[in-house]
Amino acid sequence: MVIALDSGKTRTNAVAINSDLNVLCRVSGRGGGLIYDSGVITNTLLGVIEECIRLMGIGTSSIDAIVISWADLDTEAYWVKASGIINELSVKLNIPRSKLVFDHDAVAAYYAVTLGEPGVAVIAGTGAIALGMNARGERARSSGWGWLIGDEGSAGWIALKALNAASRAYDGRGPWTSLVNRLKDYFKVKDLLNILDVMYAEPPEIDKLAKLAVLVSEEAEGGDEVSVSILKEAGRELALNAITVAKRLGMINESIVIGGVGSVFSSRIVNEEFKETVTNTLVKARVKEPLVGNYPLLGPVVMGLSRIGKKITSIDAEKLLKEL
Repeated sequence: MVIALDSGKTRTNAVAINSDLNVLCRVSGRGGGLIYDSGVITNTLLGVIEECIRLMGIGTSSIDAIVISWADLDTEAYWVKASGIINELSVKLNIPRSKLVFDHDAVAAYYAVTLGEPGVAVIAGTGAIALGMNARGERARSSGWGWLIGDEGSAGWIALKALNAASRAYDGRGPWTSLVNRLKDYFKVKDLLNILDVMYAEPPEIDKLAKLAVLVSEEAEGGDEVSVSILKEAGRELALNAITVAKRLGMINESIVIGGVGSVFSSRIVNEEFKETVTNTLVKARVKEPLVGNYPLLGPVVMGLSRIGKKITSIDAEKLLKEL
C-alpha cells in the first residue's frame, strides 16, 4: 500500500493506492509548499496522512511507502528543510524513515510522463521547468528560475510577453495586436495606460497574471499574429528545455520519451511548435501527448509503486489517470 501526496502552494492532495491500482482514499488539505513555516507544513502533511489512514481503518504498519511530490524543492536550503520535516513525520507517524520518500514536483512529473523510462518531462504552468533522467540514473534540469529571471514558455512568461506587446502596440513601437482591447476589457479600463494603476498598486502576483495566457491563446486562435508569435516562441522555448536536458544527459541520439505537462500545453499552437522543434533535433525521441488537467498525483503514485516493485505500463497509467 502506498500513500502519494502532491504538496503545492495552495493545496495538498493525497491518495492511497494498492498494487492492484485501486484507489483506497482521497484527502485534501491546505497548501504545504516549502515556502511555508516548517511547523505549518508538518501539521498539514501529518493531518492529510492521518486522515487517509483513518478512512482506510488501518495501522501505519500496513503502509509500504509514503511519497511526497513537493513544490519549491529547488535549493540546498529547502532540501535541508524538507529532510527535517520528513524526520519529524517519521517520529510522529511511527513509520520507519526509509518508508518516507520525497522529491521535487518536477521529478514526479518526469515519472508521470516517462513512467521511469529514460527521457524528459517539460512542465509549463504558471512557471516552467524541465527534468530528465538517463538510463544510468543521472538527472539534469533546465529552467525553473522563477518569473523574475526566466521560466520562459510558462503561462507567467506568456502573460508578461502579452502585456509588453500590448504596450508597444499602444505606443506605436510595435505591430498592432487585438490584445490591447482584450486587456482593456480584462482590467476594466477605458484606456490601456490605466492598467498601470492596477499593475503597480502592489507587488504583482505572477499566479494571477498567468491567467492572461488564456487570453493570448484565444486571440491567437482568432488570428492575431502577435499572439500567435508569442505562443510559438513559448513552444520553442519549452522545446529548448527538453533538448538541453537531453544533451546534458547524453541522450541526443537515443530513443527517449519526451512529454509536456501543465496548462500551457492545452494551447494547440504551443503544443505543435513544441513537438516540431523537439523532433527536428531529437530525431529518435517519442513525443507523447501532453498531460493537462488533474495529473499531479500520477507521478508520486508511480514513484511509490515502483518503490514496492510494481512496474507501471502505459495502460496502467491511463487507468490511474481516470481514477485520479
